[in-house]
Amino acid sequence: MIVTVVRWIVTALVVAGTIAWTLPEFYLGLAGALVGLLVELTAVQAGLALGAVLFGLRITHVIIGLGAELKSWTWTHQRVVLRTIPVLATVGITGLKPGVRTRTVLNGVFAIVFCAAVAALMWLAAGSAFGKGMALAATACFLLQLMPVEKPGHTSLGWYVFSLPRMTGRPLGELEARPRVLAGMDAYHRGDLDEAERIYAELVKDHPELLTVVGLKVVTACARERYLEALQTVVGLTSREDLSTRDLAFVMATTAGVAVLAVESGQFPPEVGMETARSMFDNAYQAGYPKYRANGTLAIMALVEGDTQTARQLAGYSAESSENAVGRADDLITIARAWMADGDNAKARELVAEAHELAGWSPRVAATRARLEIS
Repeated sequence: MIVTVVRWIVTALVVAGTIAWTLPEFYLGLAGALVGLLVELTAVQAGLALGAVLFGLRITHVIIGLGAELKSWTWTHQRVVLRTIPVLATVGITGLKPGVRTRTVLNGVFAIVFCAAVAALMWLAAGSAFGKGMALAATACFLLQLMPVEKPGHTSLGWYVFSLPRMTGRPLGELEARPRVLAGMDAYHRGDLDEAERIYAELVKDHPELLTVVGLKVVTACARERYLEALQTVVGLTSREDLSTRDLAFVMATTAGVAVLAVESGQFPPEVGMETARSMFDNAYQAGYPKYRANGTLAIMALVEGDTQTARQLAGYSAESSENAVGRADDLITIARAWMADGDNAKARELVAEAHELAGWSPRVAATRARLEIS
């Protein structure tokens, strides 16, 4: 709440300052401010991406632009998406090697220096009204990035540099265990469930309390279609008192997703499962969970309830914003099942073919493909 208020105050000051500084050409100043904001926001992501390469972190996804998906490239561990309006970008990074905290802090420092340099370059153009607006907005955006903020869907550069070095306890354990958890998730993403379960068995001996370790168990249980086991596991997390609001947001969203999969598979009563999912999403939203990240699960809910048009629309949104091959394959299968429910198996086959290339081992992909082959 405080961060939101500060952002609105800074935005108002930038607008007022730009107008006052660039009169009578204030319209050029405001246009420059918009450009400066977009450039600096892009610089944040570019700095994180370059730093990830320098300091041994993995780039999980790169989404360039806004609007509908124009072109995408999906591999087992990375996904790159190009959208129709080429402004802004989103980059995902994760720990790949031991020493994750040190590497991540250095990445944050590098990104801050990179963004400071970009903002400084803007001031070279401050001789014009457009350049003044651009410099003022870029500088304000940079200073806001220095505020330590971590919430679902957003982590500031300031958090990497000022809060992360002071991290202790379970959150630090989550971070430092990430390379081993990542090895398990890599096995899961390529469909080697035996290896993923073996890695989980090793991890749980040393770190039974870590959310990421529990998460590895949940995804492998779902991949084995043991949805009730996965649901019982993740529901048990909601009563833990050591979780932050951000952690709880992700736990509740995961609970909703597993409950819906259990309903779709026939392992859980629809009236109970759907109500559980809606309640969990409501709580997750209140905790700051980004609503767009729920589109995939909401699409399956619509499909279960017979609203195939909404299911296709939401799954389409989710597929375009997916961050890995398994996630995109799952969304494509939801769209395919919606077309099958409407009697259009031809369109369904096209989608299933792509999903099979991405994650043919997935039970939802395999089951849908088998149904189409029989038909």
